[in-house]
Amino acid sequence: MRGDVLRGSNLLRLADYNQAVVLDLIRRHPGRSRADVQRTSGLSSQTISNIARRLIEGGMVEESAPIDAARGRPSIPLSVKADGAFAVGVHLDPARLTLLLLDLAGEVRERLQLRIPRDLNPRDVISLIALSTGRIISAAGVDRHRVLGLGVAVPGPLDVVSGVMLDPPQLPRWHDVRLRADLHDFTGMPVLLDKDVTASATAELRTSASSDFLFLYLGSGVGAAVVTAGQVLRGVSNNIGEVGDMLVDPSAEDLGWGGRRGGLAAACVPEALVIQAAQAGLMPLPDLTDYSAIDDACTLISELAASGDPKASDLLRRAAHRVAVGIGVLVNFLDVSRVVVGGPIWDRLSETFLPVLEPAVRNELIVPRESFSIEGSVVSERVAALGAAELVMDHFLAPRASVLVMD
Repeated sequence: MRGDVLRGSNLLRLADYNQAVVLDLIRRHPGRSRADVQRTSGLSSQTISNIARRLIEGGMVEESAPIDAARGRPSIPLSVKADGAFAVGVHLDPARLTLLLLDLAGEVRERLQLRIPRDLNPRDVISLIALSTGRIISAAGVDRHRVLGLGVAVPGPLDVVSGVMLDPPQLPRWHDVRLRADLHDFTGMPVLLDKDVTASATAELRTSASSDFLFLYLGSGVGAAVVTAGQVLRGVSNNIGEVGDMLVDPSAEDLGWGGRRGGLAAACVPEALVIQAAQAGLMPLPDLTDYSAIDDACTLISELAASGDPKASDLLRRAAHRVAVGIGVLVNFLDVSRVVVGGPIWDRLSETFLPVLEPAVRNELIVPRESFSIEGSVVSERVAALGAAELVMDHFLAPRASVLVMD
């Protein structure tokens, strides 16, 4: 049995926990029969039968057509009912706001992406998130009472326990913003808050066959997350992954900005790429306080590289080699064999980065790994919003051993 499969208990007072165990098994592995769930969970057949009945009556699970059996009774596959529950996922990036509505079967029912005007203060953005949340729920035509809550992925650092954004470098006006409490007041919904890189790794884990990998997040900032044995590591303060100041090129040019010269962030975040492009004469330097303008300029760099512009191509290849140095340090430290790269700007960089990264990282490895691989995320630019929605699903529906702790 896999180490990340939670077994149940047959004590009657733990019925809610057992129900979460069963629902999670069906959600992760649709098509299992009651007998399959019983063998995996360790619960009695009678307990499984009772829980399955309750989940079906509650609209969370449904039965499919029986599977023919050579002998004996045919097994009846169980799957979650897509309309049984929903979660809203939000990604607050300095350049754009992404929202989506996820159903219980893991399908995105509705999505919305908005540019964030630079003059909006935190309260205006919170109001926009609340209004947009209602908009996508209405557009999908779902029962609002089936929406479990709202998950929000944001740049760090943050206090996950109190739901407060501290001082994110790319959002200078967001000092000690009570985002979770304010969003709850605006929407009346339960709200979960997490770092964008942690949420992204969660989404990748849910859509990947692998349970062990390093996730490198590329957005308005850069971060890293570690997934091991099917769990996303969080760190003691839930702020794991701050790798932007890692030195990757001591001889790097001076960008005249707030980040560390020669650091990983200076190699790949949109602001740094745009400054390099302006220094190379590819474009005028946009207003560096306007993240939408920076995002547009980053898109232009990738388009120029795709069209064969030598300066743009060289700029992105140099960035990829610098990123490879940072990945190499992390891989040597963590001893992982798989790296996934994703985030809001990854789709624009992947064509140039992917051919460079794996061979360049292999040159950085202290211990050669035959099975080593670097891949692009399968979730694309909405990865953080999807992960935020998955966090809500897990919070309310997945079994958590903490519920067994008694006062």
